Amino acid sequence: MSSLDGASDGPASHGDPLRLRIAELERQVAEQQRTIDALRRACAWNIDSTDVQESLFRLVDSSSDFIGIADLEGHAYYVNEAGRNMVGLGSIEEAQRTLVSNYFDPADLPYVHETILPEVMRSGRWEGEFTFRHMTTGAKIPVHYSLFLARNTKDEAIGLATITRDLRSMKRVEEERQRLQEEIIRMQALALAEMSTPLIPISDRAVVMPLIGTVDEARAKQVLETLLNGVTERRAGIVILDVTGVSVADRAVANALVEAARAVKLLGAQVVLTGIRPDVARALVDLGLGLEGLVVRGTLQSGIAFAMGRG
Repeated sequence: MSSLDGASDGPASHGDPLRLRIAELERQVAEQQRTIDALRRACAWNIDSTDVQESLFRLVDSSSDFIGIADLEGHAYYVNEAGRNMVGLGSIEEAQRTLVSNYFDPADLPYVHETILPEVMRSGRWEGEFTFRHMTTGAKIPVHYSLFLARNTKDEAIGLATITRDLRSMKRVEEERQRLQEEIIRMQALALAEMSTPLIPISDRAVVMPLIGTVDEARAKQVLETLLNGVTERRAGIVILDVTGVSVADRAVANALVEAARAVKLLGAQVVLTGIRPDVARALVDLGLGLEGLVVRGTLQSGIAFAMGRG
């Protein structure tokens, strides 16, 4: 029995090293496969050709857009040169120490976690205008952000990828365009104001301001400013205010006329009111505004005749 037992022990003792070797080979194969899978996840492409992969990376690095790849847990694997420059990263190694969340302002993270990432996991993509954060200064960078799932040949999600466009230059152009548009509108408003309150010289010492349309508070101020500046610049002695074309004649219009006349009188000029209709006269009476020192004529022609006779 002992000899049989010894014989049976021999093969077992010789088989142990073989089993250990097989187990070691299996472990190495499994580790190698894990490495291959990790590389495929990192590259987000299942491409066996190293030359093709290198060409793709060169193409990506030449892009002016931010292009980045991260795993599903948000650990960055790759950010191209344009992307690193955009957010202030010095190298790929530095980028690989970042998380996807590091690229956003803390105030924007709730929207990232509650809206953007769930939408990417649900539909495979999210894109729209958003902001990145500069890693050094913390400044917000307006971008068009496109985030999508990277998939392998089995259509399994293996990572997150982004192609993001820096919108700062476009925003500056838009702001400049808006500024120019506002300046154009302002200049047009000034031109319209000048056209609506023209001051026309009829002699070296006399000017006419024909008022047409509605005289509201803003226009009344413009009338007064134009009159005062014109009288001062032209050293006018007589100013004719013609209200024949005023469409609305109420207390506000009457008050504006009297205020303008008084202000011009303080500069030493004579004011002539022409074209006063009955409703304007009634408003003047209702306000109790005196017309002392003012010359009133029924028509513009008679006002001009008076001014030329005095000139």
